[in-house]
Amino acid sequence: MHTRQILFGLALSTALSGCGNSSDTPAPSQSGFALNDQGYFEQQGVGLMVFQDTSPESRQSGLILVSHDNRLASNGDLRLELTPGQWSPVPRLLSRTVDRENGEIVATLKYPDERQHRTGFNPLDYPDLTLEYDLRVRAEGDDLLVQVDLKSPLPEEWAGKVGFQLELYPADLFGKSWIMDDATGIFPRQPYGVTAPADSTPTPKIVSDGERAGLVPLAHHRAQPAPLASGQRLTVAPESDPMRLQIESLKGELQLLDGRVQHQNGWFTLRSPIEAGATTNAVSWRITPNVVDGWAREPVIQHSMVGYHPEQNKVAVIETDPDAPPGDPLRLLKLDASGAQEVFSQAPTLWGDFLRYRYYQFDFSSVQEEGLYQLALGDTRSHPFRIARNVYDQNVWQPTLEYFLPVQMGHMRVKEKYKLWHDDSHRDDALMAPTDINHFDGYVQGSSTLTDFAPGEHVPGLTRGGWYDAGDEDFRIESQSGEVFILSAAYDEFGIQHDNTLIDQELRLTELREPDGRPDILQQIEHGLLTVVGGYEVLGRLYRGIIVPTLTQYVMGGDFSGQTDNLIYDKTLGRQERTATHSGLPDDRWVFTEENPAREFDAIANIAASVGPMRGYDDDLAERTLAAAEALWRVERAVESTTERNEQIRAAVELFRTTGKAEYRSFLLNQRDHILDQFRQIGWAVARVVHELDDPALTDAMRNAAAEYDRELQQKMNATPYGLDFEMQLWGRGWTLQHEGVAQYFLHKAFPEAFGKEYLLNILHYVLGTNPGANAQSYATGVGAKSKRAAYGLNRMDYSYIPGGVIVGTALIQPDFPELKEFPYLWQQSEYVLGGGASNFMFLALAADRLLNAETTD
Repeated sequence: MHTRQILFGLALSTALSGCGNSSDTPAPSQSGFALNDQGYFEQQGVGLMVFQDTSPESRQSGLILVSHDNRLASNGDLRLELTPGQWSPVPRLLSRTVDRENGEIVATLKYPDERQHRTGFNPLDYPDLTLEYDLRVRAEGDDLLVQVDLKSPLPEEWAGKVGFQLELYPADLFGKSWIMDDATGIFPRQPYGVTAPADSTPTPKIVSDGERAGLVPLAHHRAQPAPLASGQRLTVAPESDPMRLQIESLKGELQLLDGRVQHQNGWFTLRSPIEAGATTNAVSWRITPNVVDGWAREPVIQHSMVGYHPEQNKVAVIETDPDAPPGDPLRLLKLDASGAQEVFSQAPTLWGDFLRYRYYQFDFSSVQEEGLYQLALGDTRSHPFRIARNVYDQNVWQPTLEYFLPVQMGHMRVKEKYKLWHDDSHRDDALMAPTDINHFDGYVQGSSTLTDFAPGEHVPGLTRGGWYDAGDEDFRIESQSGEVFILSAAYDEFGIQHDNTLIDQELRLTELREPDGRPDILQQIEHGLLTVVGGYEVLGRLYRGIIVPTLTQYVMGGDFSGQTDNLIYDKTLGRQERTATHSGLPDDRWVFTEENPAREFDAIANIAASVGPMRGYDDDLAERTLAAAEALWRVERAVESTTERNEQIRAAVELFRTTGKAEYRSFLLNQRDHILDQFRQIGWAVARVVHELDDPALTDAMRNAAAEYDRELQQKMNATPYGLDFEMQLWGRGWTLQHEGVAQYFLHKAFPEAFGKEYLLNILHYVLGTNPGANAQSYATGVGAKSKRAAYGLNRMDYSYIPGGVIVGTALIQPDFPELKEFPYLWQQSEYVLGGGASNFMFLALAADRLLNAETTD
């Protein structure tokens, strides 16, 4: 759900770079909580952050408690609803002060956050409420005291409705116990117990664009969760020393609520309502986490969950508590029928400190014998992995092509033997979006539809092709065409003939593990072109996106075929009337258009790259695609920004590759200064054709630029323990790193003597398991000995995953805690994406296999 990036853009704290090879953080105090150099309260193994993150929709804001290497609680702040969900109003952080002299952190906040409302991201009718307050936190021995001071009393109608709350991470608490005064209970695996409020509780009203446009009214679900318990003091997980937590309200009662009653992605919530007339000390809590004496974080061995080619560098990373270095040497074990045999043993090499941990590296590159291996450090053992020449060509990239892409196919019925993934969907696509509207998922329709279609008019020809993107069901032009590009590039480079899926466009049927005699990758490219080129042919321009109009539809997971009635809307019919093909229910998806040169050139490049693979497979579609790409290229448009110019160059590259026409060559040669100036961004694309441009001066200049870029990368490989230069941030870094890896492949291919491949291979290892945090695992779900088991895809409600999907990966809890929870609703860690996420990974695995095996046979 990419609109969350809009909200994240409002966050005041965004990223923390690697800390280099030294640590500024002292050892935790043994005599109670104290402010550390990172600006949060800390005692051995336990830390409380105060508004170092400001993304409440991501469950990453306000007070955040990390206890013994596990985030137990988040979003400690005032909220306007019992259990806020997505799109609920959030406050704006005005200031944050760390008062070291008095051992206090003070955050000043204000409702509403006008920026959230102004962006159009939040589809709420805001309540008539202005609220400014200070949130104070100070340490008192083993206790953390929280106080909220309002600048002025609440309006009478809001008294008892606004509350201070702290959200408790649910998945770790399922089956754990709680004590509230004299009441006891077990945190349930599923929510239960709801009640409907009897009074007119002031609540922000969620309003979708569909409702504003007078089309589909949103069903307002006003059920509220009944408290699991109420009292003065809550003890969480008394049976678990690392998780035990006590919270006491020193003023007013506590309510323990289950946020999943209203929202399946909700957390358990502890809340204190604010009384009428309260200002200073309106809320007063004592938070007492249990601190395990002498606790030290166990070491984590991070490695590729798939394994390594015999000839490549093999470096495992050991992540440890800064105060608990690995005392034992690291052992490499080879596994055979008799068990584990030690190959060799040596002390890992100290790398240094990064984020809150100390890192060591274990280089076993000298081991080249094929087989199964395992790493051991004392009693800690890694997952098994292979050393083999075919390590990247055995159940690594295949799941993306065999599972993820077929399951994501829209306008198709997708089956897997006994399982129905989803039925044929959105046969009623699509209505032209209303004008002058800002959709809640970021789509904007201006004062014109830019087509011959009127707002609300059915646009035919949009019921073929396209992939769900990916936890959402919308078709974004950049993701649809981007998927076409990366699949086409993979086919061109590696000639994949893999066939394990039946895809029948006439029957609108996809069946997994049913070969049909045609290469799956070509069928997937065709599926993308059917929506992109088909949309162009009917609209006379590219669409911006296709998406449902209401929030009720948008939040749906599972089988998207139920989002609409699959009947074309006819306004002459009553809401309950229908024919064989039409109905009076305006639930059809909307199609948006825009004028955006950068996205248009990007799409031109992407579809032009597919013409070659389509020739000989579907010649008619190949010619239609080329005609669309060239017609779009000829459209007169202003090219003003650097990004627009870069994408225009990419379009010219792919049109030249496809046609060989002199006009595209001339354009590229005229852009030589820009190409060299923007080499990091666009050089990889031009490298795809540089030798065919027949310009030795440009070729030499690009070779020199590639060599300089490679030297910089070599110097930056020590920026993190992973041989990569990146900053941890709210979103994981997997997707951006994979994109860099694809770009580097083309630079290496064009200039092998000037640009190396080691950085590319390190990116692949990062995605496959050599990544930070206690939950190091393969980001490619279902790939490797350990991978993500609960991902943000269409089956997230089942706490499940789609094989071959690639999550964004380990994210940062500010300022220094890397996290990858086994929870499907944290999209900033677990979301899938179309347009290159999984397919970039597939490309990199194929590239590694090609580069390493070509090297061994040369």
